[in-house]
Amino acid sequence: MVFRLFMKYIFFIFSFFYITLLLAQQESKDVKVVQDSVKQDEKGLFIADYNNQLNIKLELSNEIKDYNLPLEQGVVELAPNLGIRYALVFNYRFLSLSAGFRSKPPKEDKEAKGESDLFELGVTFLFDKWSHRFVFSRVKGYYVKNSSDFYPIFPQGDQFLQLPDLTTYLFAGTSAYKFNDNFSIKATQSQTEVQLKSAGSFIPSADYWIYMFNGADKIIDGEGTEIIRTSHSDYIGFSVVFNIGYNYTFVYKKWFATIFAIPGIGVDYFKQTTYFQDNTVKSNQANALFSIQSGAGLGYNSNKYHFGVTYKNRFTNDFGNENNLQIQTLKNSFFIYFGYRFKAPKQISKPVDYIEKKVPILKDDKS
Repeated sequence: MVFRLFMKYIFFIFSFFYITLLLAQQESKDVKVVQDSVKQDEKGLFIADYNNQLNIKLELSNEIKDYNLPLEQGVVELAPNLGIRYALVFNYRFLSLSAGFRSKPPKEDKEAKGESDLFELGVTFLFDKWSHRFVFSRVKGYYVKNSSDFYPIFPQGDQFLQLPDLTTYLFAGTSAYKFNDNFSIKATQSQTEVQLKSAGSFIPSADYWIYMFNGADKIIDGEGTEIIRTSHSDYIGFSVVFNIGYNYTFVYKKWFATIFAIPGIGVDYFKQTTYFQDNTVKSNQANALFSIQSGAGLGYNSNKYHFGVTYKNRFTNDFGNENNLQIQTLKNSFFIYFGYRFKAPKQISKPVDYIEKKVPILKDDKS
């Protein structure tokens, strides 16, 4: 039953994705003549197109999803014991794929916080006006960041409560649309374009998450003792936030700086199943969400090389019961990347040509 509900949410998201792809294809055809005329005027050129070059970049990030979860004594702040994320990102035409791994925490960290396992896969589709990003992740093993609030005998930062079987599944997506043709989304996300002149744009977007949360029945205390909870809850939910944001890129020669602010409001709907010793209770809840994202970046672009750093902040407030499960209430993260562009080998260009031929709605008329 839970799996069927999970798949229903995913089907809804990809139906929305397919419809916006159709719109993106039609809009690309409508503005093609205008784009060509802009390209012919070198003084009026705002965007340099590198879609037909393969862009490979190495990205470092500290981005990790964390949660607030109600336990018997109150609300705990949960996080997995994961290190810095290293990712190799491949960008070509409309497609961006990333494959990454996490650095292993030191031995002392494992003893204090336990071990976490992560599987993550991300794909981004970037078009003239639309962008769609999807990420699937599975994480097992969490620790309680605010353990000292519940067990004052724990030395601050030396020992933490652990939930070794706690497992989260998260399918997250973002779909965005830009209004200004002179502003490039690809320049800030995939670097398959370069912003040559300063420009900005209003960018409405939608963020959505499908999540499953289970395995909170066992706790390991500071002495390594396993404790089976008398009651615990599993969750499956769907959240969506609609945003009205603004992005701006400042350009000075080959250097650029970006800033953005994205306020949004939405809803979180979830099903909670609570297990007691002698019975099980199920409930459905829906809460309003408020979110605001902001950030800034600085980088350098040449014909071949590019590098940069980006800082992002996200605050999400659930207006429901504070004792409900909450995803990433406050998060600061940074991204550092180094990239190189070169002519795509036939092993890359031919499969993409074939895909565009078989699925015409994926074709980018600029490429």
